[in-house]
Amino acid sequence: MTDDRSRYRDCIIYQDGETQFFGARQRLDATPQPDDRFHLVVDGDRVDLLAAQYLGDPTLWWVICDVNDIAFPLELLVGTTLRIPSLERVMLELLD
Repeated sequence: MTDDRSRYRDCIIYQDGETQFFGARQRLDATPQPDDRFHLVVDGDRVDLLAAQYLGDPTLWWVICDVNDIAFPLELLVGTTLRIPSLERVMLELLD
């Protein structure tokens, strides 16, 4: 029975095989793939807009961050080349 006053009451428990992760998720595999695309960051780029452009869904912004090891998504450096995985690969990993 959970206590309604617990700060953990709304947390999600993620499971990967036999390992459970409390309130966090596993990162996507960042191994380069032949179907990866590349984007040169220009002024005004945002990861949510890039996710919409390349992956068709702005809520997948975190995928671009995972693959490129971006800790602060609001601070994209102009001139940086980002690797963007294919939507098919992303969906396979999310369903795995």
